Amino acid sequence: MPKVGKLLARLTRVCHLGKKTEHKKLQALAKEILNDWDAMVAFVKNPELPPTNNEAERALRHAVIARNIGFGTRTTEGSLAYSSLLSVIETCRLRDINPWTYIAEVLAGARQGLSPPPFPVGS
Repeated sequence: MPKVGKLLARLTRVCHLGKKTEHKKLQALAKEILNDWDAMVAFVKNPELPPTNNEAERALRHAVIARNIGFGTRTTEGSLAYSSLLSVIETCRLRDINPWTYIAEVLAGARQGLSPPPFPVGS
């Protein structure tokens, strides 16, 4: 880990130098990296984390396309309902669970006055 510490120290120095440059885009990038430092280097300190957010971006892609096609929601409540439903569907997908079966079970239970069951762990 000593090499990693040296590399992080070098990156910090480079970013501080970049903040002082006249090149506006480099300045902005250096400031952004320093402002979000903990998030930017989290994967270095925790090897279980992915180095990019590509998986999260891919998970949101269909929601962004649907929003663009459907022109979004009209109310705060609609936005909350939509985002909650997308979260449930994506979590089911990642856990290899049929989201429609899970949602149907939750709704059937709600009609009987039952609280939602815990989210299944999956296979």
